[in-house]
Amino acid sequence: PTQSGGGYGGNGGYGPQNRGPVQTPPPSQERGLLEEYGINVTEIARQGDIDPVIGRDEEIIRVIEILNRRTKNNPVLIGEPGVGKT
Repeated sequence: PTQSGGGYGGNGGYGPQNRGPVQTPPPSQERGLLEEYGINVTEIARQGDIDPVIGRDEEIIRVIEILNRRTKNNPVLIGEPGVGKT
């Protein structure tokens, strides 16, 4: 079975779209996606520019333990908006 994309063009928002010509940077300006869009959080932390988390030591340790598992390593942080889940 195929999906119709909800009746809006039939491709579900995917596939060829007319966006104009693709511009590639010259080789001297070529950068990787991480360098272009990413932030080096490790370097920011080394500089001391990240605020410390206070009063969440047990929760942080538990999340780290879950992330280090080989299986079922997806922690879910649940709480009201603004309580510091991020």
